[in-house]
Amino acid sequence: MICPHCGQTIRKIHQNRPILVRDLSLFGRSVYLQVPRRQFYCSHCQHYSTEVLSFIDWERSYTQRYETYIYQQVKQATIEQVSQNEGLSRDQVEGIFNRQFEQRQAKKPKGFGTRKSVSMR
Repeated sequence: MICPHCGQTIRKIHQNRPILVRDLSLFGRSVYLQVPRRQFYCSHCQHYSTEVLSFIDWERSYTQRYETYIYQQVKQATIEQVSQNEGLSRDQVEGIFNRQFEQRQAKKPKGFGTRKSVSMR
């Protein structure tokens, strides 16, 4: 891992704490991944750094693809229906939907979705 503080290469793992992350269901059954969360210690700058995983947003207990799935489901049904179908609380579903919505809004180019009048002469 490259140390985010000093840029040096870190090869020694300080600790490894697995986390449980919800993923897309398979054959109608909930799937949880046990993912190793590795923490490194940089002997150059004496800082601890945790490995960033590309498929899980920081401090989330769901994969990005599961959150995208929940967002799409809420667009087609109600929060209560998705909550019941997925075995999640209403607050969890609403939180996932709001995070996904905000991420999509932030990615839209400015002026996207607004009409500009065009004069044809």
